[in-house]
Amino acid sequence: MVLLSCMGTEFVDAYSDVLDNAEALVSALRAVDPESVTRDNWESELAEYMDALDRLEACETELYAAIFDETSGKGRIREHLRDKVGEPIKSERLARISGISEYARRVRELRNEEGFVIDSTRTRTELGQNDYFMVEIQDVDIKSRLTAQARFEQLERQPQCEICGRGPDNDGVRYLEVDHVESFVDFGDPEAVNDPSNLRTLCNECHHGKSAADNIANRRRGGADE
Repeated sequence: MVLLSCMGTEFVDAYSDVLDNAEALVSALRAVDPESVTRDNWESELAEYMDALDRLEACETELYAAIFDETSGKGRIREHLRDKVGEPIKSERLARISGISEYARRVRELRNEEGFVIDSTRTRTELGQNDYFMVEIQDVDIKSRLTAQARFEQLERQPQCEICGRGPDNDGVRYLEVDHVESFVDFGDPEAVNDPSNLRTLCNECHHGKSAADNIANRRRGGADE
């Protein structure tokens, strides 16, 4: 416990909660007679175990919050990705670390807004389904980031995807993205990168395809130009 104390009281408390719930989970599982479990009664026979499993998963997020010293799911994802540059990342781990269902959207935001270069199965076939590879973190000038007002105005000007012509009411379109025609990472003038002439609306599917192509091109030329 001395080593645990070095991380602070919050981690010690979270660790204790995880340990207590893990012990309860094991006890509940040991109480089950596997020979008595059938397709008809499994919910009642495993009820105590399933409840203990839910409690363990819930307190696991609190443990990660203490480790990363971050209260938001996006913040925990950001810190974890910073630690994993040059390594593959399991989507299941991101889900548990963040404790949110839309962890994939937070990954896209880090990629699009904060210079995180993150590959997926679209560009690395060796990855598992929905997994990622943390390539690098590029410097992004704060002035190059798209403001909420600029995003709203672009969607007002162009409410459908420029590539496929679909809108949010069409099948397969979960949301619309405001995309930089010329990447904000490579754009020569950070003051003009968000000019309407450099913006376009893309659906989530077309934006994924464009991002994958950009990542491949960037790796082939050795990263962003200096």
